Amino acid sequence: MKKKVLMILLGMFSVLFVSCSSDEVKEQVAGTSEDQIKLSKKEATFSAEPNTITITTGESGWRVNGFALDKVKVDTGTVNLLAESFVFKNDDFEVEKKNKNTLVITMHKNTTAKDRLLTIGLQAGNYVEDIRITQSK
Repeated sequence: MKKKVLMILLGMFSVLFVSCSSDEVKEQVAGTSEDQIKLSKKEATFSAEPNTITITTGESGWRVNGFALDKVKVDTGTVNLLAESFVFKNDDFEVEKKNKNTLVITMHKNTTAKDRLLTIGLQAGNYVEDIRITQSK
């Protein structure tokens, strides 16, 4: 009797194991692929001198996720990036969200001996987008 129960359990586990494994690679959807922000511009290149760009959006349900300068996350301190409008100031750049559809990005003079890359992360629901500002040395 014990042998029969053991064989039944072994058979059930075998079926369960085989039914849960697959050689297929299933596509995983991380979020919506449709542009839910509709940026007027996703990239800009500046000289080493101070420069400003205004970027508008075609949609209003987005938020700023954060900033990275030369791929290093920038601490935003107490600035509420979820607010409808805010101003974030840094030694190297300034970002102002004027309203639901306008971002003003200012890069201060680049006094370093290398190009700088400012990345601004935006999100609307599951859709994620970056704005990339490159400033020459």
